Amino acid sequence: MANFETESYSKTIEYILKNHHTPLKKELPELEKLVYTIFKVHFEDMGDVLEKVHELYGRLKTTLESHIIKEERALFYSIRDYDRDKSKDLLEEVLEGIKSVEMDNKEIEELVKEIRKVTDDYLIPPTSCPTYENTYDRLKDLEKNLCEHIEIESTLFLRLKDER
Repeated sequence: MANFETESYSKTIEYILKNHHTPLKKELPELEKLVYTIFKVHFEDMGDVLEKVHELYGRLKTTLESHIIKEERALFYSIRDYDRDKSKDLLEEVLEGIKSVEMDNKEIEELVKEIRKVTDDYLIPPTSCPTYENTYDRLKDLEKNLCEHIEIESTLFLRLKDER
């Protein structure tokens, strides 16, 4: 893994796109189906927990999709432009975009924490099935990847703020 404290902004963005955004775009809809499936199948015995997981995951997915669009359609272009031409105007544009994305990151962190709490740290109930276990394993992996993603972005954003 690259040193994101010294790597060029453009290379950091490439890393985020390749290692986080691309896999997320694939994983989010697949995980959505799994969350719905275990909610439906295990409604009798775990409906209270799974209804909350379903609702929280839906909010998380929506926030992540919005977050990805904001970065890929606006912020990352501005950062790449700034990486080529370090103008004050471009930096101000970048810093404005960062504010919105950082709010998303806080919301994402809160939703992930809430999913972990509702699932009692992804505790598998005795009535679970392989799909249930797979879903919880993938939710755990998603949490881990999102933490790494947010950490990389935070490093990138802090470096850009320090240029002010």
